[in-house]
Amino acid sequence: MPKAFRELTLADRFIFYKVMQDKELCRQLLEIILDVEIERIEYPEGEKTIEVKSDAKGIRLDIYVKDEKATVYSVEMQAAHAANLPQRSRYYQNLIDVNLLGRGEDYRTLNQSFVIFICMEDIFHKGRHIYTFENRCREDTELTLGDGTVKIFLNPDSELDDVTPELENFLKYLAEGTVTDEYTRKVDAAVETAKKDPRLMVEYMSYYADQADHRAELEEKYMAGREEGLAALVRSLRQLLPDFEAVYAAVISNEEYAGCSREEVMKYYESVE
Repeated sequence: MPKAFRELTLADRFIFYKVMQDKELCRQLLEIILDVEIERIEYPEGEKTIEVKSDAKGIRLDIYVKDEKATVYSVEMQAAHAANLPQRSRYYQNLIDVNLLGRGEDYRTLNQSFVIFICMEDIFHKGRHIYTFENRCREDTELTLGDGTVKIFLNPDSELDDVTPELENFLKYLAEGTVTDEYTRKVDAAVETAKKDPRLMVEYMSYYADQADHRAELEEKYMAGREEGLAALVRSLRQLLPDFEAVYAAVISNEEYAGCSREEVMKYYESVE
Protein backbone atom coordinates (compact mmCIF):
# COMPACT_ATOMS: atom_id res chain seq x y z
CA MET A 1 0.00 0.00 0.00
CA PRO A 2 1.24 3.55 -0.67
CA LYS A 3 2.24 5.76 2.24
CA ALA A 4 -0.58 8.08 3.29
CA PHE A 5 -0.27 11.41 1.49
CA ARG A 6 -0.21 13.39 4.75
CA GLU A 7 2.73 11.28 5.96
CA LEU A 8 4.97 12.07 2.98
CA THR A 9 8.25 13.89 3.60
CA LEU A 10 10.92 15.37 1.35
CA ALA A 11 12.60 11.95 1.37
CA ASP A 12 9.66 10.58 -0.62
CA ARG A 13 10.27 10.87 -4.34
CA PHE A 14 6.85 12.30 -5.20
CA ILE A 15 7.14 15.22 -2.77
CA PHE A 16 10.81 15.75 -3.59
CA TYR A 17 10.26 16.31 -7.29
CA LYS A 18 7.19 18.46 -6.64
CA VAL A 19 8.96 20.71 -4.14
CA MET A 20 12.14 20.94 -6.22
CA GLN A 21 10.22 22.25 -9.20
CA ASP A 22 10.52 25.56 -7.35
CA LYS A 23 13.61 26.82 -9.18
CA GLU A 24 14.90 28.84 -6.23
CA LEU A 25 14.73 25.91 -3.83
CA CYS A 26 16.37 23.70 -6.44
CA ARG A 27 19.10 26.26 -7.21
CA GLN A 28 19.88 26.70 -3.53
CA LEU A 29 20.01 22.95 -2.99
CA LEU A 30 22.58 22.59 -5.76
CA GLU A 31 24.62 25.39 -4.21
CA ILE A 32 24.48 23.66 -0.83
CA ILE A 33 25.48 20.26 -2.21
CA LEU A 34 28.29 21.53 -4.45
CA ASP A 35 29.35 24.49 -2.27
CA VAL A 36 29.42 26.79 -5.30
CA GLU A 37 27.48 29.83 -6.44
CA ILE A 38 24.95 29.32 -9.21
CA GLU A 39 23.49 32.45 -10.72
CA ARG A 40 20.39 30.87 -12.18
CA ILE A 41 18.99 27.60 -13.49
CA GLU A 42 16.53 26.71 -16.18
CA TYR A 43 13.19 25.64 -14.80
CA PRO A 44 13.55 22.18 -13.28
CA GLU A 45 12.02 19.44 -15.35
CA GLY A 46 10.35 17.02 -12.96
CA GLU A 47 10.68 13.37 -13.91
CA LYS A 48 12.33 13.96 -17.29
CA THR A 49 12.26 10.80 -19.38
CA ILE A 50 15.15 9.99 -21.70
CA GLU A 51 14.65 7.26 -24.30
CA VAL A 52 17.37 6.24 -26.72
CA LYS A 53 15.83 3.48 -28.83
CA SER A 54 12.90 1.10 -28.53
CA ASP A 55 14.89 -1.85 -27.23
CA ALA A 56 17.08 0.12 -24.79
CA LYS A 57 16.22 0.88 -21.19
CA GLY A 58 15.04 4.47 -20.76
CA ILE A 59 15.47 6.52 -17.60
CA ARG A 60 13.19 8.81 -15.64
CA LEU A 61 15.03 11.58 -13.80
CA ASP A 62 13.56 13.21 -10.69
CA ILE A 63 15.13 16.63 -11.32
CA TYR A 64 16.99 17.69 -14.47
CA VAL A 65 18.27 21.26 -14.74
CA LYS A 66 20.89 23.41 -16.42
CA ASP A 67 22.61 26.47 -14.99
CA GLU A 68 23.75 29.65 -16.71
CA LYS A 69 26.97 27.91 -17.84
CA ALA A 70 24.98 25.05 -19.41
CA THR A 71 26.20 22.63 -16.74
CA VAL A 72 23.65 19.82 -16.40
CA TYR A 73 22.47 18.47 -13.04
CA SER A 74 20.42 15.36 -12.39
CA VAL A 75 19.28 15.03 -8.77
CA GLU A 76 17.67 11.77 -7.67
CA MET A 77 15.97 11.01 -4.36
CA GLN A 78 16.70 7.42 -3.32
CA ALA A 79 14.81 6.65 -0.11
CA ALA A 80 14.77 2.86 -0.55
CA HIS A 81 17.86 0.68 -0.49
CA ALA A 82 19.32 0.00 -3.92
CA ALA A 83 22.51 -1.98 -4.40
CA ASN A 84 22.75 -0.99 -8.07
CA LEU A 85 23.24 2.77 -7.63
CA PRO A 86 26.85 2.84 -8.91
CA GLN A 87 25.74 1.11 -12.12
CA ARG A 88 22.63 3.30 -12.35
CA SER A 89 24.74 6.43 -12.04
CA ARG A 90 26.92 5.24 -14.92
CA TYR A 91 23.88 4.52 -17.11
CA TYR A 92 22.19 7.82 -16.22
CA GLN A 93 25.27 9.83 -17.08
CA ASN A 94 25.72 7.99 -20.39
CA LEU A 95 22.11 8.56 -21.45
CA ILE A 96 22.27 12.21 -20.40
CA ASP A 97 25.29 12.59 -22.72
CA VAL A 98 23.45 10.90 -25.59
CA ASN A 99 20.54 13.27 -25.01
CA LEU A 100 22.85 16.31 -25.07
CA LEU A 101 24.96 15.55 -28.14
CA GLY A 102 23.32 15.94 -31.53
CA ARG A 103 24.29 14.11 -34.71
CA GLY A 104 27.49 15.58 -36.15
CA GLU A 105 28.34 17.65 -33.06
CA ASP A 106 31.88 17.63 -31.70
CA TYR A 107 32.41 15.66 -28.49
CA ARG A 108 34.05 18.75 -27.00
CA THR A 109 30.66 20.43 -26.91
CA LEU A 110 29.40 17.98 -24.29
CA ASN A 111 28.20 19.83 -21.21
CA GLN A 112 29.73 19.29 -17.81
CA SER A 113 27.29 17.08 -15.91
CA PHE A 114 26.61 16.05 -12.33
CA VAL A 115 24.56 13.00 -11.37
CA ILE A 116 23.56 13.31 -7.72
CA PHE A 117 21.87 10.61 -5.65
CA ILE A 118 20.45 11.65 -2.28
CA CYS A 119 20.24 8.43 -0.27
CA MET A 120 18.87 7.70 3.18
CA GLU A 121 21.66 5.27 4.03
CA ASP A 122 25.39 4.97 3.50
CA ILE A 123 25.59 2.66 0.50
CA PHE A 124 29.41 2.53 0.63
CA HIS A 125 29.61 1.90 4.40
CA LYS A 126 32.60 4.20 4.88
CA GLY A 127 30.91 6.54 7.35
CA ARG A 128 30.78 9.62 5.12
CA HIS A 129 27.99 12.08 4.35
CA ILE A 130 29.24 12.59 0.80
CA TYR A 131 31.08 10.55 -1.81
CA THR A 132 32.23 12.35 -4.96
CA PHE A 133 33.54 10.40 -7.93
CA GLU A 134 35.31 11.61 -11.05
CA ASN A 135 37.57 9.83 -13.50
CA ARG A 136 41.23 9.91 -12.45
CA CYS A 137 44.43 8.25 -13.61
CA ARG A 138 45.21 5.19 -11.49
CA GLU A 139 48.96 5.73 -11.84
CA ASP A 140 48.77 9.46 -11.04
CA THR A 141 45.71 10.34 -8.96
CA GLU A 142 46.44 14.05 -9.36
CA LEU A 143 45.62 13.68 -13.06
CA THR A 144 41.91 13.85 -13.87
CA LEU A 145 40.51 12.71 -17.19
CA GLY A 146 38.72 16.03 -17.61
CA ASP A 147 35.66 14.51 -19.25
CA GLY A 148 33.35 16.81 -17.28
CA THR A 149 31.43 14.07 -15.46
CA VAL A 150 30.91 13.91 -11.70
CA LYS A 151 28.85 11.47 -9.63
CA ILE A 152 27.86 12.34 -6.06
CA PHE A 153 26.19 10.18 -3.41
CA LEU A 154 24.84 11.80 -0.24
CA ASN A 155 23.36 10.37 2.93
CA PRO A 156 22.55 11.57 6.48
CA ASP A 157 23.94 8.43 8.14
CA SER A 158 27.30 9.80 9.29
CA GLU A 159 28.98 11.36 12.31
CA LEU A 160 31.88 12.81 10.33
CA ASP A 161 32.44 16.55 9.97
CA ASP A 162 32.91 16.20 6.21
CA VAL A 163 30.32 18.59 4.76
CA THR A 164 29.34 22.23 5.23
CA PRO A 165 26.91 23.08 8.05
CA GLU A 166 24.27 23.93 5.44
CA LEU A 167 24.51 20.50 3.81
CA GLU A 168 24.55 18.75 7.16
CA ASN A 169 21.41 20.67 8.15
CA PHE A 170 19.69 19.61 4.94
CA LEU A 171 20.59 15.96 5.42
CA LYS A 172 19.42 16.11 9.04
CA TYR A 173 16.11 17.55 7.86
CA LEU A 174 15.73 14.66 5.42
CA ALA A 175 16.33 12.08 8.13
CA GLU A 176 14.55 13.68 11.08
CA GLY A 177 12.39 16.52 9.73
CA THR A 178 14.32 18.93 11.97
CA VAL A 179 14.30 22.56 10.82
CA THR A 180 17.62 24.18 11.75
CA ASP A 181 18.25 27.02 9.31
CA GLU A 182 16.61 29.30 6.76
CA TYR A 183 16.82 26.84 3.87
CA THR A 184 15.30 23.91 5.74
CA ARG A 185 12.58 26.27 6.99
CA LYS A 186 11.68 27.20 3.41
CA VAL A 187 11.78 23.58 2.25
CA ASP A 188 9.64 22.46 5.16
CA ALA A 189 7.08 25.16 4.39
CA ALA A 190 7.00 24.04 0.75
CA VAL A 191 6.47 20.41 1.80
CA GLU A 192 3.58 21.35 4.09
CA THR A 193 2.01 23.51 1.38
CA ALA A 194 2.25 20.65 -1.12
CA LYS A 195 0.60 18.25 1.33
CA LYS A 196 -2.37 20.61 1.72
CA ASP A 197 -3.04 20.75 -2.02
CA PRO A 198 -5.93 18.38 -2.86
CA ARG A 199 -4.88 18.29 -6.52
CA LEU A 200 -1.52 16.84 -5.53
CA MET A 201 -3.22 14.25 -3.37
CA VAL A 202 -5.18 13.03 -6.41
CA GLU A 203 -2.03 13.15 -8.54
CA TYR A 204 -0.13 11.15 -5.90
CA MET A 205 -2.71 8.37 -5.92
CA SER A 206 -2.59 8.31 -9.72
CA TYR A 207 1.21 8.30 -9.57
CA TYR A 208 1.18 5.34 -7.19
CA ALA A 209 -1.30 3.46 -9.40
CA ASP A 210 0.92 4.04 -12.45
CA GLN A 211 3.95 2.76 -10.51
CA ALA A 212 2.01 -0.30 -9.36
CA ASP A 213 0.86 -1.02 -12.93
CA HIS A 214 4.43 -0.67 -14.16
CA ARG A 215 5.71 -3.05 -11.49
CA ALA A 216 2.98 -5.55 -12.35
CA GLU A 217 3.91 -5.35 -16.05
CA LEU A 218 7.59 -5.90 -15.27
CA GLU A 219 6.76 -8.81 -12.98
CA GLU A 220 4.61 -10.39 -15.71
CA LYS A 221 7.44 -10.05 -18.24
CA TYR A 222 9.93 -11.43 -15.72
CA MET A 223 7.77 -14.47 -14.96
CA ALA A 224 7.23 -15.16 -18.67
CA GLY A 225 10.97 -14.95 -19.28
CA ARG A 226 11.69 -17.10 -16.23
CA GLU A 227 9.33 -19.85 -17.42
CA GLU A 228 10.89 -19.79 -20.88
CA GLY A 229 14.36 -19.97 -19.34
CA LEU A 230 13.38 -22.87 -17.07
CA ALA A 231 11.96 -24.83 -20.00
CA ALA A 232 15.15 -24.31 -22.00
CA LEU A 233 17.34 -25.26 -19.05
CA VAL A 234 15.42 -28.50 -18.41
CA ARG A 235 15.54 -29.43 -22.10
CA SER A 236 19.30 -28.91 -22.18
CA LEU A 237 19.93 -30.82 -18.96
CA ARG A 238 17.83 -33.79 -20.07
CA GLN A 239 20.17 -34.26 -23.01
CA LEU A 240 23.16 -34.36 -20.65
CA LEU A 241 21.99 -36.10 -17.48
CA PRO A 242 20.75 -39.66 -16.92
CA ASP A 243 17.42 -39.15 -15.12
CA PHE A 244 14.94 -36.71 -13.58
CA GLU A 245 16.62 -36.65 -10.17
CA ALA A 246 19.89 -35.50 -11.70
CA VAL A 247 18.10 -32.85 -13.78
CA TYR A 248 16.13 -31.57 -10.78
CA ALA A 249 19.27 -31.34 -8.63
CA ALA A 250 21.03 -29.37 -11.38
CA VAL A 251 18.08 -26.99 -11.82
CA ILE A 252 17.76 -26.05 -8.14
CA SER A 253 21.52 -25.56 -7.88
CA ASN A 254 20.99 -22.59 -10.21
CA GLU A 255 20.35 -19.47 -8.11
CA GLU A 256 17.63 -18.25 -10.47
CA TYR A 257 15.62 -21.48 -10.08
CA ALA A 258 16.59 -22.55 -6.56
CA GLY A 259 12.98 -22.35 -5.37
CA CYS A 260 11.48 -24.49 -8.15
CA SER A 261 9.26 -27.36 -7.08
CA ARG A 262 9.63 -30.87 -8.41
CA GLU A 263 6.28 -30.44 -10.16
CA GLU A 264 7.50 -27.37 -12.08
CA VAL A 265 10.62 -29.12 -13.30
CA MET A 266 8.72 -32.34 -14.09
CA LYS A 267 6.30 -30.39 -16.31
CA TYR A 268 9.13 -29.39 -18.65
CA TYR A 269 11.01 -32.67 -18.20
CA GLU A 270 8.05 -34.66 -19.47
CA SER A 271 7.44 -32.28 -22.37
CA VAL A 272 10.81 -33.13 -23.88
CA GLU A 273 10.54 -35.78 -26.56
